[in-house]
Amino acid sequence: MSTKDTSVNKIAEYLRKEIMYGNIKPGDQIKEFHISKICKISRVPVREALRILHSEGYVDMIPNRGSFVRIVSKEYVHEVAEVYFIIAPKLLKDAIPRYTADTFKKANSLLKKIEKCRDFSKVGYLIWDFGKIIYGPSKLGFMKFVIDEIYKHNIRALNDVFVKSNDMKYDVTYHKKFLDLCMKKQTDEAIKLWNKHIHKLSKTMSQKTEME
Repeated sequence: MSTKDTSVNKIAEYLRKEIMYGNIKPGDQIKEFHISKICKISRVPVREALRILHSEGYVDMIPNRGSFVRIVSKEYVHEVAEVYFIIAPKLLKDAIPRYTADTFKKANSLLKKIEKCRDFSKVGYLIWDFGKIIYGPSKLGFMKFVIDEIYKHNIRALNDVFVKSNDMKYDVTYHKKFLDLCMKKQTDEAIKLWNKHIHKLSKTMSQKTEME
């Protein structure tokens, strides 16, 4: 990794923490020159860091105005959940019968990493990786693309759930039960359980937006 990449990642991590812990609030503008002054670095890596945060759902980049901390509304969370509820069951119905021993091995190995993770800036990406594993075997390419985009642009929301937990630990109980049902070939039950998990997750996200 180059020095430039390291600088960009460090700035992105710094800004994530400032946003997650409320030091920079929803709607606040993040000024490149101000951040570059604080971090004692040029504005170029700051700009690239903001692009990363934009892709993760932390920041809105408005032409001719600048970068602002995204305001995640309750309505937005509900809308994302509705789309997820429509697509996910169809994908899982197609994917689960295609699971192999390697699928379960990768999924369980990843869950161990999630359980051990104490870095809020990484847990969202690990959850996204789990999504890639459970939806990956499906042949429904466009639906997989949509689900992937949902995960990609909601890294912030997933990290929020982690930060909100009392013990700073992401609960993977549903994930383990889901895999267990899949191993037992109980596809319909597994999908129902996963929908229950997503409903609970979206409710937690909604509560988080009300607190901001």
